[in-house]
Amino acid sequence: MNDNIKRKLITLIKFSLSIGILWYLFTTAQKDDQFEKFFSQPKNWGWVGLGFISCILANLISFLRWRVMVRALGLPFTYFDAIRIGFISSFFGLFAFGIIGTDTLRAFYVTRQVKDRMPEAICSVVADRMVGLITIFSFASMAFLLLDFDDIATSHPGKLQTLNYACRVALGVTAICMGGVVSVFLAPQLAKTKTFDRLLRLPRIGNLISRLSDVVLIYRSQPKAVLTAAAMSLGVNLCFVISIYSLAIGLTDSAPSVRDHLLIEPISMVANAAPLPGGLGGMELALKFLYEAFSFETGVIVGFAFRFCLLCVAALGAIFWFLNRKGVTESDVPEVNDSDV
Repeated sequence: MNDNIKRKLITLIKFSLSIGILWYLFTTAQKDDQFEKFFSQPKNWGWVGLGFISCILANLISFLRWRVMVRALGLPFTYFDAIRIGFISSFFGLFAFGIIGTDTLRAFYVTRQVKDRMPEAICSVVADRMVGLITIFSFASMAFLLLDFDDIATSHPGKLQTLNYACRVALGVTAICMGGVVSVFLAPQLAKTKTFDRLLRLPRIGNLISRLSDVVLIYRSQPKAVLTAAAMSLGVNLCFVISIYSLAIGLTDSAPSVRDHLLIEPISMVANAAPLPGGLGGMELALKFLYEAFSFETGVIVGFAFRFCLLCVAALGAIFWFLNRKGVTESDVPEVNDSDV
C-alpha cells in the first residue's frame, strides 16, 4: 500500500469515526426525546447571543495571544495578520485533524511572511500551543480543587467517579508541565552541559537545535510576553465557559452551574483537540459525558449548539480566505496529511 492510498484510507477512517460519533449522539438524544423537548420549550435568545459572542471573543483572544508570542521573537506581525491567519486556520482545521493540523496551517502562513526566520516562526506556533494547553490543564486542576465531589449528587455515580480520576490525571499533568517550564526558564545551565553540546554537533538537526535553544533564550528574556500570553489564555477559557454555560441556559431548561462549567469547559476543549476533522465528535461526546456526570441530560443539545458556534468561526475563516485568494496561489496552499498529525 503506497503512502497516498494509506493517507486517504486514514482520512476516510477519521471522517467515518466523526460521523459515527455524531450519529450515536443524535440517535441517543432522539430516543430520550431531547430534541422534542428542545423544540417545544421556550428559548432565551439573549443568553444564546451571549454564548455566540463569547465564542467569537475567545477565538479572537487566542489569535492575539499568538501575536504576542510571535512579537516576543522580534518578528513583524500585525494584529490584522494574526486575526486573518487565525480565522483561515480555523476554516482549514475542518479538513485537517485536531489542533496539530490547524497549527501546521498557522505555521505555513506565518513562515510565508518571514521566510528568513522560519524556525522562529514555527516555534511561535508551538510556544503558543504549549501556553494554551498548560493553561487548560491548570484551569481544570484549579476547578477540580474547588469542587467537592463528595457533595455532588448524581444519577450517574460511575461517570462522576471517572471524571474524578480524569481530573487527578490533569492535576498530575499540570504539575509535570509546571516543572518543565521551571526547568526551561530557570535552569539556563542546561545549555552548557556536555550532552547538549553533543546534540549541537549532530548532523542536520544540530543547527536546528541551536536555533530552537536561541528561541527559548529569547522567551526567557521576555517574561512579560509569556505572562501576558498566559493571562490571555486564561481569558480564552473563561470566554468558552461563558459561551457553553450561556448556550445551555438559553436553549435548555436546566444546566450545571457556572462553577461546574469551570471543569466542564477545559475537558471538553481538550476533547475538541482530538485528531478528528476539526475535532468533530470528540467535544460533543465529552459534553454529553460531563453533563451526565453532573446529572444533566442536555449535554448533546449544548454540544451541537456549541459546535454550531465553532462552525460559524470557521465560516468567518472561509470569508477571510476567499477575500485573500488573490494573494494565495494554488502552489501556496499546504497539503495537510497524516505525517503532520
